[in-house]
Amino acid sequence: MTTARFKGLIFDMDGTLTIPTLDFNAMRNEIGLPEGDLAQEVFKLPPEKQQGAWDIIERHETQAIHDQILQDNAEPFLARCRAADIKLGIVTRNERRSVDALCAKYALEFDAVVTREFQFIKPHPAPILHILKQWNLPPQEVLMIGDYVHDIDCGRAAGTKTCFYHNQGSTDHGEDADFTARSIDDLSEIVLG
Repeated sequence: MTTARFKGLIFDMDGTLTIPTLDFNAMRNEIGLPEGDLAQEVFKLPPEKQQGAWDIIERHETQAIHDQILQDNAEPFLARCRAADIKLGIVTRNERRSVDALCAKYALEFDAVVTREFQFIKPHPAPILHILKQWNLPPQEVLMIGDYVHDIDCGRAAGTKTCFYHNQGSTDHGEDADFTARSIDDLSEIVLG
């Protein structure tokens, strides 16, 4: 029996569980937004322009649903985590339908899922705190895994351990994370030894 380092894992979705497919710069350009956090910039728009911006984002996400591919070795890793009695969750800024499509495509099950329909989004700690309460686990027994600075900030603010998932060619946001993984095999080593 594998002894796990954590009792719960919370994943970001796009770029962490899946190979990155969303082009945030293309979304920004189409909406006409400056650099910076996409969601925060949309919230700064006048109310009458926000819905149009979300429509553009949702169109890109719909395309991404068709292109979703799990990271190499993600399925056996998740199965090993299940066998080790580790709770599995997702905190994403995507819509719920994106998560549902991924789960249906790969026959995946998660113990908790928080999407952008929730009252707060990353980097706010509330999505993780919501899951911790559901699971009745202390934050230090849970690892937040993500490929962007918001994932790390969200985990740290909620008190969990954090793991930066570094995709090849992407910006490194691992300096403030407890761990860095460059593959699912790296992550497996961190979680299961």
